[in-house]
Amino acid sequence: MNHDVKPTPNIVRFQPSLWATVLHMLLFAGVFALFLGRKPGMFRSEAIIDRLPEFYTHVSNFSLSWLLFAGVGFLWLMMGVRMARIALAALVLIIVNVVYEFFLPWLNTRDPVDALYGVVGTLLALAWMWVIHHFGLKPLQTV
Repeated sequence: MNHDVKPTPNIVRFQPSLWATVLHMLLFAGVFALFLGRKPGMFRSEAIIDRLPEFYTHVSNFSLSWLLFAGVGFLWLMMGVRMARIALAALVLIIVNVVYEFFLPWLNTRDPVDALYGVVGTLLALAWMWVIHHFGLKPLQTV
């Protein structure tokens, strides 16, 4: 039996600050509430409908893009993935969103506004990842 087994390295290299974690969870919940608002019910805002009557017909693209990117991006930041790679992932998600909305009409109704909502969701999540990267992370102490 080999007793010289090295411990597995910790893949989490950074700890988000308390404010970043709390605000991330609040934003996540808020965007998820927007997603739930696409069906009539308690999460649908009349103030949003008054200003943007078609908002809830496109919000799923915004929400899914934001939730996917912010969820994965937050984990990647804690793992120490470089911001350039996270931005590259945002670009890939934007391209996938545009291709899906413009060039795959047999799987989806062609809708440029849906593509725009997805792009905006991705860019806002990328901006949030940038804020966390620059102001909301601290290195974990290695033992």
